[in-house]
Amino acid sequence: MTHLETSQLIRRLQLLQRRLCEMANDLGNLTDPEIVAVSEEADRLIVQLQRLRKEEAENRKTANLCDISVLTASQSPEEIGKQGGAFLVKHS
Repeated sequence: MTHLETSQLIRRLQLLQRRLCEMANDLGNLTDPEIVAVSEEADRLIVQLQRLRKEEAENRKTANLCDISVLTASQSPEEIGKQGGAFLVKHS
């Protein structure tokens, strides 16, 4: 899901929250079937957004792991450190 789609879900959730407040004020009964239906839709959106954020976090974590340089037989640790801008200290 793209950032735009996530933004649209958030806007939809905000609209549902406002609608719930208005309905609660008008109806005065939080167990009214209309209020329950809107509340359930909001719950579904919240779960969907939580899943998306979890996937995004996992994707960022995986992308960071791919950036790690691997020592090879043809390169010394010092050479790899110079490439990545890392500071390596040899222990004697």
